[in-house]
Amino acid sequence: MGHRRCRQKGRGLSSGRVRSPSFPLPDAAWSCTGFEDRQLTDKYPICPEGSSLVRTSRFQSCWDGQKIDSANHRDHVAFADPDTGACPNGFQAVPQLVQRLVYDVEAPSPNDNGRSSAFYAVDGFPEQMHKPVTDHGDFVNVFDEQLMNQMVECINTGRKCQ
Repeated sequence: MGHRRCRQKGRGLSSGRVRSPSFPLPDAAWSCTGFEDRQLTDKYPICPEGSSLVRTSRFQSCWDGQKIDSANHRDHVAFADPDTGACPNGFQAVPQLVQRLVYDVEAPSPNDNGRSSAFYAVDGFPEQMHKPVTDHGDFVNVFDEQLMNQMVECINTGRKCQ
């Protein structure tokens, strides 16, 4: 793998779907700590006691090399082939951002329709109908140029960066 370039300031990315599609995308998924090999895209998991709810968004790792954003926050970036890791023609590899959020929430109580422990949903928009298939994440690079260069240098030299 070659050296990575920094993502330009202002670059926008979007993961998942904002509106409920007929099929979910695998780049925004839900799981439970200790069970992250099981990723759900069409429903929220009910995590066992001692396990927390996990939301993972995987962003695109291929860039067209030209635009820092596009109207839909997707046309200027693409996902690498899951089998080969190769970017589509006209795109170059960039570091992949993976956003992992862990929520400490009580498991809902489906036996009493959520009365003793409420069901959860992370969206607040009526048109999303509280469905996890509408889950999405956005990223806009606003890093200070000096800090970004330090991070790129750290990544490119193979160090553990914090």
